[in-house]
Amino acid sequence: MSRKFGPLVKRLLHPAFPVVIFLVFVAVATGLHYGLIQQYTGQTQGSPENQTRSMAGTVEWQLPGELAPAWVNKQPSSWPFWTFITLLFMGLLTSLTTLLLQIILKRNQVLLATRQELDEEITQRKTIQQDLERLESTDILTGLANRRFFMEDLAHALTIAERMTRQVALVMLDLDRFQMLNDSMGHQFGDELLVQVSGRLNQLSNERILVAYSGGDEFMICQQYVEDIDDVIYLLGRIKQCFGTPYVVQGEAHSVTATLGVAVYPQSGQDADTLLRNSDIALYRAKEQGRNTYQFYTEGMQEREVLRLELEKDLSQALANNEFVLHYQPQLNLDNGKITSVEALIRWQHPRRGLLAPGEFIPLAEESGRITDIGHWVVMAACQQLAAWKGTRFENLRVAVNLSGRELDDENLVERIRKALETESIPADRLEVELTEEIFIQNIEHNLGQLSRLHDLGVHLAIDDFGVGYSSLAYLRDFPVDLLKIDRSFITDVTERHDDAVITRAVINLAHNLGLRVVAEGVETQAQLDFLKNHRCNMAQGYLISRPVSAADLEQALGSGVPETLTLTEPDL
Repeated sequence: MSRKFGPLVKRLLHPAFPVVIFLVFVAVATGLHYGLIQQYTGQTQGSPENQTRSMAGTVEWQLPGELAPAWVNKQPSSWPFWTFITLLFMGLLTSLTTLLLQIILKRNQVLLATRQELDEEITQRKTIQQDLERLESTDILTGLANRRFFMEDLAHALTIAERMTRQVALVMLDLDRFQMLNDSMGHQFGDELLVQVSGRLNQLSNERILVAYSGGDEFMICQQYVEDIDDVIYLLGRIKQCFGTPYVVQGEAHSVTATLGVAVYPQSGQDADTLLRNSDIALYRAKEQGRNTYQFYTEGMQEREVLRLELEKDLSQALANNEFVLHYQPQLNLDNGKITSVEALIRWQHPRRGLLAPGEFIPLAEESGRITDIGHWVVMAACQQLAAWKGTRFENLRVAVNLSGRELDDENLVERIRKALETESIPADRLEVELTEEIFIQNIEHNLGQLSRLHDLGVHLAIDDFGVGYSSLAYLRDFPVDLLKIDRSFITDVTERHDDAVITRAVINLAHNLGLRVVAEGVETQAQLDFLKNHRCNMAQGYLISRPVSAADLEQALGSGVPETLTLTEPDL
């Protein structure tokens, strides 16, 4: 309708329209006045004696004598004049009315335009307010709820759960080795991976499950209205499914795993902050178990967490106080029954807690980023020990050291190892570097470059824990590998389980066909050792041969030629 009458309204609002109306009335009045005069005077026109007009426009009536007395013809008439005046007045009144109507319409138009502008501004402000509220409650990168909104929703859920006597589960999720991937592949890679992980986790969301991004590589999941612990177990299974398929980031597939910590209301905490703290404690305990698993919070974990925090604080001073020491575990050459190499294993001589094994502090070092400095110390200490053995019966021993994935990402790694060897005047082939199978295939192009430079330097390269990592064996062909170490999980039951025996034989044959030597870890019985000898395994390492010992104890045992658990011919050192 507004479009239909728009042109008409536009014409009515023209400034000249009231003037036109007035002129129309003037024209009509003038024409009518003139016409009336002509009508009343037409019969006597041309006979001045029969017509008399006054200056006021009155007309004397001139009727035939037989129709009216003479005095009637003498009566003047002002009707044409007053008709003229009336029409002029009506024209003026109509023009003024039109002018007033124009003013009202224009004012209404202004008010309508102002109202529309106000409505638009209100709509914009509402949109901005909604965006601000969304930004306050949503993480910009992942699109998931942020930590603040999650904690508010969790507190509300706990209030309802208390009233309805239900349970609520809080799951803390940490992406395994995300920091290493982020550092090696770049932050854009890390952001893309987080977005994809968020997309899969968000599929779990419903009226009972809220998924949020806590920051870094951590996510939080709240499950409301938990009837039974099986409900939580089912949710954990669904979370694991989110990581069952590799993530394709920047055109490459990456297998990503996650570790979970679970706290359940009311058993594990009565408020949101307590649940969050206890789920984080459970998460750390799950990491200690080897990652890619989950752990429920139980009583006593908090006390252990306090001890862990104290240990982490002490770790920052351990290097400065020279509290680390190396122990050495011999590797028996099964071809000649001699000890020709040892693996260097770090220990922490804690001033209050005594000698600590790597499992008690290496995860802390990886999380805090101190693992690179500790790894550098291990290389230097191993080279110094090799230097100390020069000119003795042990100078031909090869020492193997372990490298972490973060150390391998260090562009200065090869130069540091080269400098350590040169400083102590140690031949490069006396040093062996061990990396786990998983580390080998992470950032393959970068790792291949690093390991190729190490190989060119003359350092031996070994794959540790072989058989429990990835199924692809292409890296055995592409990487300059010298040695495979069969994981202890296959050796433990190698004489009792047929499948472990088959796998062990297959790995030995595969390595030999590729020109690689093989070391079996975790050898603890004579039957295991005999099996390995019979299937041409090159070397054995485990408690049957020797536990990790200090350099002095190693020298004493090798010097006597009779380790405590096994009689060996004196090695040709």
